Amino acid sequence: MTSKDKDAGETATSMTTTFFAPEHTHKQLRRVMLRVKSGPDKGAQITVSRTRITVGRSAVNDLVLTDTSISGTHVEIVLGESGIMLHDLDSTNGSWVNGIRIRSCYLEPGSVVKVGKTEIELLSADEVQVPISGQDHYGAMYGRSPVMREVFAVLERVAPTEMSVLIGGETGTGKELVARALHDESNREEGPFIVLDCGSLPRELAEAAILGHKKGSFTGAITDRAGCFEEADGGTLFLDEIGELPLDLQPKLLRVLDRRELQRIGESQVRKVDVRIVAATHRDLRMMVGQGQFREDLYFRLSVMQVDLPPLRDRGDDRIMLAEKFLEDFVRTASGVVQKPRLSDAAREALLAEQYRGNVRQLKNIIQRAAHLCRAGVIEPNDLHIGRREAPQAVASTENANERGIDPAQFERPFKEAKQTIVDGFERAYFRRLLEKTDGNLSRAAAEAGITRYYLRELLKRLGMHKSRAAAAAGAG
Repeated sequence: MTSKDKDAGETATSMTTTFFAPEHTHKQLRRVMLRVKSGPDKGAQITVSRTRITVGRSAVNDLVLTDTSISGTHVEIVLGESGIMLHDLDSTNGSWVNGIRIRSCYLEPGSVVKVGKTEIELLSADEVQVPISGQDHYGAMYGRSPVMREVFAVLERVAPTEMSVLIGGETGTGKELVARALHDESNREEGPFIVLDCGSLPRELAEAAILGHKKGSFTGAITDRAGCFEEADGGTLFLDEIGELPLDLQPKLLRVLDRRELQRIGESQVRKVDVRIVAATHRDLRMMVGQGQFREDLYFRLSVMQVDLPPLRDRGDDRIMLAEKFLEDFVRTASGVVQKPRLSDAAREALLAEQYRGNVRQLKNIIQRAAHLCRAGVIEPNDLHIGRREAPQAVASTENANERGIDPAQFERPFKEAKQTIVDGFERAYFRRLLEKTDGNLSRAAAEAGITRYYLRELLKRLGMHKSRAAAAAGAG
């Protein structure tokens, strides 16, 4: 690739057409072999070529053991650039290496880990070839790093199928972009793409949101309503933050997934649905299964294929590539003629040094802010407002201030009641400001909040803010 091509590769246009040389179509990945040296499952052995391996009694683990003295998900082994790391997952009886109880430690071939009454030996760790995509993008996602191109290669193979996909990754890594790309690149692209955010779904609305309801079936059901499965019929249903779905609702979801049919609340009619399921979570569902917080059968139903998105801090120069892409977006969406700001060398170094707890979403906010603040069209480190760390005392002070902002009476109430009261107060304040900002226009308000109009309307009803749009916009209700 010439230097001219390389420069052009930083623009939004060329990023959609960039290909890589054939010699860069595979990456090296360690392969770990584990053998049970002693214990009830002596002789059991697995060979795994993934970056994360779990061991425990639950069936969701890579190495499943019957030893009753170990936890459901006891330990995980992570294969990183710097070596093989073992983490104890807050197990009841602990994990031991060389007679020492550990929380985390590096392992070498030949290491023996004791969990409960079982000893597990790391037999070997070699390297295998894993195919990676020849492109630097997939859908609206961009990245030249090997870890992202490995993700793209998986998505390219999975998208045309009907497999259910579970997307994992930290907040802000782009899980919804993956779901959208899987839909757009599938045979269902002409069908609907429906999002159900399980993380912000009020408990009393959750069942109706999933199944739909008949008019008069409960207080507030003033019309017949289709649930998310019916809305997604012929297309894709994206279950965002599936780990937040209450345990007692999970069997209802599982029943629809298994039978591909449902009954609206208050109806006896059975309705067939044709839906592909893509789910996402920032939580460790395997750990939740081991702790009894997530149904094992639902986990297996959702994770026919699992895709884990890497955090931005592990993506190398992708941070600069994405920053350039966001600057292109800034120029394209700005009103009037705007010249694209340029990142100084110092600003690039600052971007590469940041840890990005908010991942790609955080980087986008950083670049958008810097594009507005920079002078003479050059972004300097001070424009980025990153790399600043509060002293522990300042953090503690902030935490105490936040605690003082809560009515002390809430600390004397049961946890769920206190939490709901505080959440309700936040939601009222949030939607009051949102409706003021959008002049009471529910469609605009829903778009800005990132939720459906129907969901917004139901939330306003629950909060008593639905009497009129004008009243809601003024903060009445």
